[in-house]
Order: sequence, then C-alpha cells, then structure tokens
Amino acid sequence: MINFFKKIIRFNKKIDANYFSISEKAFYQIAENSKIINSKIILENDAQLIIGNNVVIDNYTIKIVKGIFTIGDNTQLIGVKNTNSNSVFIDNGSLSIANNCIIQSEFCIRFGGICKVDSYTGIMHGTEIRCDEQLSIGKYNMISYECMIYDTNTHCTYSSEKRRKMTNENFPYIGLEIEKPETKPVLIGDDCWLGKRCVVLKGVNVGQNSTIATNAVLTKSCPVESLVYGNPAVFKQKSNT
Repeated sequence: MINFFKKIIRFNKKIDANYFSISEKAFYQIAENSKIINSKIILENDAQLIIGNNVVIDNYTIKIVKGIFTIGDNTQLIGVKNTNSNSVFIDNGSLSIANNCIIQSEFCIRFGGICKVDSYTGIMHGTEIRCDEQLSIGKYNMISYECMIYDTNTHCTYSSEKRRKMTNENFPYIGLEIEKPETKPVLIGDDCWLGKRCVVLKGVNVGQNSTIATNAVLTKSCPVESLVYGNPAVFKQKSNT
C-alpha cells in the first residue's frame, strides 16, 4: 500500500479524511480545488477514481474493488452522519456522476454494471441504487429519500439445500452471490420527480417529466409526462392545467 495522504497532499491541501487505503496498482486523479472530508476511500488493484473540479466528498465511504468511478465538476457527495447509506461500492463495473449533482444515496455496482447519473440531479439519503447491468438516470431529476432503484433481482434463486450449503461455506456472509442475478436495464428520463420510498424495479423505463408518487412500486414502464401512483403502480397523463 502507498501512503495516499502524502501523495495526494501535493494536489490538494484541503483534505481532512479519516481513512485512505490505496493499492499501488490503483489509479486516481483528483482536481486541485476539490475537497475530501471525514471520508473513507478504499481502492484495490483494479480500481480507478477520477474526481473533477470543485467536488466535495463529505462523510462518504467509497470502495472500488474493480472498476471506475468518475465524478464531474461541482458535484457534491454529502453523507448524513450516523447512517449507513453514504457509500459507493463497485465490484466490477462503472459509475459516472456528471457535473453539478447533489448525491446522498448509496450505490452498489456489480457484475460489470454500468450506472450513469446525468447533470443537475439530486438524490437524497436513504435511497439505494443497485446496478448489475445498466442503469441510467437523466438530468434535472429530483429523487427523494429512501427510494429503491434496481436493475437487478440482487440475489439468485437457489434451492434451500444449495443456499444452506453456500451459507455454511461462506459464514459469516449470508446471501453471498457468486453468479449474476436476473437483470434488465433501467432508464429514468430527464426532469422527473421520484417521491419518497418509491420503488423502480428492473426493466422499467420512466419517461421524461414524469412524477412518481410516494410509495409507488413500478414494475412496468411509463411514457413521458406520466403521473405514477400505487402498488403495483398505475399511471395517467399529467393534466395540462
């Protein structure tokens, strides 16, 4: 391991972070005027972290086992203290967050998943984003608290005998996955508003300028200008008045 703090201090003197663990084979690039505060950064051998200009990372955990995480200019990752939702975990995949975003959510990228968040999007704390294939969130979106956006079943379905065997072999890890679950891409268009605790499941496309009501569970795609509500969700076109 290299002493990350000593290496990075040449580029940025405004770092007050708790913990860095950076492999000698990892690659990182951090703009001079960006800040990392009270955060944990773990980059293993096949990890890449690229941080643009005027980025703020505060109270976040970023762990990249294999893959790349790119953060655009002026974006802020602002964690909420005493919660477990302030994290980015990439184990074979990529996450790209564009310029001018405000992010408080949790990301988990696996199995070569490609996740993109476009510019001027806000995602609040408690929201979970899971990507094992392809998940795209457009620009100027407002995504509220405690939402779930998954392009994956997250777990494979095994017989009880196989699951018990896997649990015994991997304990204390319960539910450890060695195979990619069933997945379908998710696309959220521009200018959408996702209400608190709504759920967007695999294979769903949300048309631009749509509003998803609190606690709605989307299992099917909706067209542009939709008002979506209920569990399972139904939708109608927004009124022009």
